[in-house]
Amino acid sequence: MAPSASADEADAHYRLAKTLRGQGRYEEALAEIDLAVAARPSYAQGHLTRGSILRRLGRNEDALRSFKSAIALEPKDGRAYGLAGAALLRLDRPKQAVKYLKTATQLEPKHTNHWLNLGVAYRRSKNNDAAIASYQRALTVIPRDPRLLNNLGVALRKGRRYDEAIQALEQALAVDPYDAEVARNLAVAYRGAQRCKEAIPVYVKALALGDGGPSDLLFDLASCYEKVGETEMAIATFERYIEAAEKSDPDAADRARRAVENLQRR
Repeated sequence: MAPSASADEADAHYRLAKTLRGQGRYEEALAEIDLAVAARPSYAQGHLTRGSILRRLGRNEDALRSFKSAIALEPKDGRAYGLAGAALLRLDRPKQAVKYLKTATQLEPKHTNHWLNLGVAYRRSKNNDAAIASYQRALTVIPRDPRLLNNLGVALRKGRRYDEAIQALEQALAVDPYDAEVARNLAVAYRGAQRCKEAIPVYVKALALGDGGPSDLLFDLASCYEKVGETEMAIATFERYIEAAEKSDPDAADRARRAVENLQRR
């Protein structure tokens, strides 16, 4: 077969594979991209697409091999390093992920996901300080990004650097005031800093925004009400928590009942 005919065949399979992937027909997409790669094995984008399809199928080890093939063909493609790093995170190999994700951030410094994943890789590698430093570097390149600010705030809070965490999370919430996750993280940081009076309205906001963990938020909010001396609100909120947690966590619900009994005796 002439080289041009082979290239045309590869392009046809590649386009069809992308269409099928977009339709969620991943097994069919994989069959097409395999044909594309077989027709043109030196096409890095074909290996990248193959990896993305394998990832959707949950075949992360195979996806990683495809991403590494793309890197070998295009060693300056930051996206390939980023995808390889993300695959390694899914495979719970964070220390290996760091190497690929660092390269990804160097090649594509304005790609937010590379920085986010690099921070996650550092934190999973038990290197929270490196995660903080990477988020801070990222924000010099991508200022006021709410996801980077949120992750920086969480990492700072885990390092017990509460005032800095609050500053980062307040900035994140200013950029995206309707993000329930950021509101929750800011409330938790306020509480960690023993600033319950400031935490209360932020907990209330997080609950109103529909945060995914309402029962835990209710317990923390009730505890804050208790600490600032708002006994009636503390009791009412613990009772809401008991109702929310009774079936899923009966031990925690009992702990809240005891807190209510103590408050009622005061």
